Amino acid sequence: MNILYVEDEKFTRMLVKKLLEKEELNVWEAANGVLGLKKFLEVKPDIIITDLAMPEMDGFEMILKIREHDPKIPIIITTAYREEAARVNAQVTACIYKPIIKEDLIAAINNIQQSA
Repeated sequence: MNILYVEDEKFTRMLVKKLLEKEELNVWEAANGVLGLKKFLEVKPDIIITDLAMPEMDGFEMILKIREHDPKIPIIITTAYREEAARVNAQVTACIYKPIIKEDLIAAINNIQQSA
């Protein structure tokens, strides 16, 4: 399973990447939406996990651009703000509220794998 993780906070990105790799998932990372979109086009991941509030290109815009290329790819958003999540609920597969709880994130990934 190939995962693209887009998060601007370096420490959070490092922790979540390690968490996912311990679950034997291949993880590519990006620090913002511009880099996330570029990496998406390069590696064609199975699942995208993304923050919404990021510099340069936020998660909202990145999700819209990714949907132009692949309307069905599973996307999990991570956010601390419930209002943000409501704005993209129809465009994403799952929402994980920060702070990210390992079991919640793994459960969301497992649900996607089982429904594939």
